[in-house]
Amino acid sequence: MLKFGGLVALRLGSRSSIRNYAGPGATVFKSDKTDPPKDISGKDDVYETPEKTKGLVAAAFATLNTPEGELKKPSAKSVKITRIQQLDAQILKATDIDTLLLVAENPVISRRHALKMVSVLSEWSSSNKVKLSDFERDPRFLKLCRILARTPATQAMASLTMAEDLSTVLGITGDDEAARLIANLSLPQMIKVMKALQQKGRRSTPLLRALSYNITKQSENIDLKKSADLLFSMAALNFPDPVLLDRICSDVITNLPSNNDKPAVVNSIIVSLGLLKYRHEEALAAITEWMQANKDVCRPGDIASAMITLATLDYLPPNSDSFFEIALQLKEEEMTKALSWLDLVFSLLILNKAELHHLVSTLKPEFIDQLLSVGEIPIPSRRKLMAIDAYVSLSHPKCPQRLAEDIAVGVPLSHTKEKALYVHSIMDTFKSLVSADTFLKKDCNSGMGFLYDAEFAVDSKCHPMPLQKAENNKNAHRIAVLALDYHDMTRKVCAPLGVFKLYTKLLEMKGFKVLHIPYTEYSPKDKLLTRVQYIEKRLKEIVAL
Repeated sequence: MLKFGGLVALRLGSRSSIRNYAGPGATVFKSDKTDPPKDISGKDDVYETPEKTKGLVAAAFATLNTPEGELKKPSAKSVKITRIQQLDAQILKATDIDTLLLVAENPVISRRHALKMVSVLSEWSSSNKVKLSDFERDPRFLKLCRILARTPATQAMASLTMAEDLSTVLGITGDDEAARLIANLSLPQMIKVMKALQQKGRRSTPLLRALSYNITKQSENIDLKKSADLLFSMAALNFPDPVLLDRICSDVITNLPSNNDKPAVVNSIIVSLGLLKYRHEEALAAITEWMQANKDVCRPGDIASAMITLATLDYLPPNSDSFFEIALQLKEEEMTKALSWLDLVFSLLILNKAELHHLVSTLKPEFIDQLLSVGEIPIPSRRKLMAIDAYVSLSHPKCPQRLAEDIAVGVPLSHTKEKALYVHSIMDTFKSLVSADTFLKKDCNSGMGFLYDAEFAVDSKCHPMPLQKAENNKNAHRIAVLALDYHDMTRKVCAPLGVFKLYTKLLEMKGFKVLHIPYTEYSPKDKLLTRVQYIEKRLKEIVAL
C-alpha cells in the first residue's frame, strides 16, 4: 500500500521545462516529473512565506499613495477636464467681485465660463449685493465682455448692460442661463433680442418668457414702432403671451393719437393682431378710429389689412360704419395682388358687409385667370372661392355667375391631428345618443370649401330619426355638428373665429341647425355621463329655437 502510494507520489512529482508549440505566442510550461517546484522567473520557492506576502501587500498599498503623475503621464484630455472642473469650482466658491474676476485672469478661460461669471455678476447686481460701478471698468470684466460679444478689444462692452446685448444673449447655447441675463437689458435691447430670435427662427421658450416678463415690468412707454416689432416677432414665433400682448395693446391705444403720418406701423400692428388671433377689442376699435380719421394718409392695402383682421376675429367695432364705407369703396385694381382682392371680399362676406358685385367679381373667369397667372391657386384661396360661390348660389339663385367647376376639384379637406382627436372624442360621446350608422353621418364634406363633423336628425323631442326619412319630413330637425378646438377660437375674448361664423351661416342656409361644441365647454377628459348630458342640453337648446 505504501509502495503504491510512493509510486503515485513519484508520478505526481514535477519539473519545470518549456515546451514549444507551433504558432506565435504558444510557448507553454510543462512540468517535469522529477524536479521540485520552481518559479518560472528562475527564483526558487514559488510559494511565498507569510513574511514575503506581507511585504508584497505593503508594497501594493504604497503604490496607491504614489502620485498619479509618477505612475503614468496624464492625457491631454484628462488635464483639460481637470482644469475645467477647477475653474467651475472657483466660480462656484466666489463670494465677492475680486474672487470671481480672479478666474478671468486664467489665459484659457472659455466662453462657457465667461457666461457663468457674467451671470453671477448679473444676479449680484439685481439683488443689490454689488453695484455696477464696482466692476464695469475692471479689465477682467471687459475681457469677459469681449469673449461673450466676440468683438475686437476696441469695441469691448463697457458695462454689464451692454455686455448682455444681442450677441451675448443669442450667442450662447444655454437658454436657461441666457434668460437670467435678460433682467439687466434696457427696453430697446430686449426688443432687439426678440427681433433677432424671430429672424433666426429660434423659439427659445425660456428666453421668450424672460423677455415677456421683463418687458411687461418696464415703466417706459413702448412706442408704436417697438410695439409693431414686438407683435410681429410674437406672431412669427407663435408666442401669444397674454400679459405682454395686453401691455402692448394698452400702449398702442395711448400712442395712436400722436401718430399723424405713419400708417405702415399701424398696419403692421393690426396685421399681427390678426395673425395672433388676439381679440383686444379696445385696441381694434382705436385702430379703426385712427384709420377713419387719417384716411387721407392710409393706403388701400392698410384698409384691406384691417378688414381681414376684423373678419378673422369676427369683431365689428362700435361707430365703425364710416370705416366700412371706406372699405366698400376699395376697388380691385387698387390691390397689389389678385389674392389680396379675394381676401378682402372674403372678409367682407364674413362680416356680412359684402355686396353682390364684390362677390361676383371673384367668380369671373378673368379674375380666375389673374390668380392662375402667378401659378397654381393656393388651397386656402380655392376654399374661399368655393365658399363665396356657395353663398352666391344660395342667396342669389338667379345669379348666372358661378365658379368654374375645376377650381373645386381635388381640394383636400381634413383636420389636423390635434383636432381629429377632439372630434373623435365627440363622436364617441354621440354613440350613447345616436348609435346606428343610419342615424349619424360623420366627416361630412359640405361642398362649400369646408368639413362639418357630423350630421343627424331629431324630432321635436330630440329623439333620433333616420337621415333618409328626415329629408322630406317637415317636423325633423337636421343637425350639423361643428367642433371648435383651441385653434378655432380667438384669444383674450374667447369666441369662434370669423370663418366659422360664415360656415354656420352657409349650413343654416342649407336648412341645418348648427350645434357648436367648443373646447371651452366640452372636455374629452370629462366622464362619459357629463359629456352626454352636455350634448343633450345643447341639442335641446337649438331645437327649441
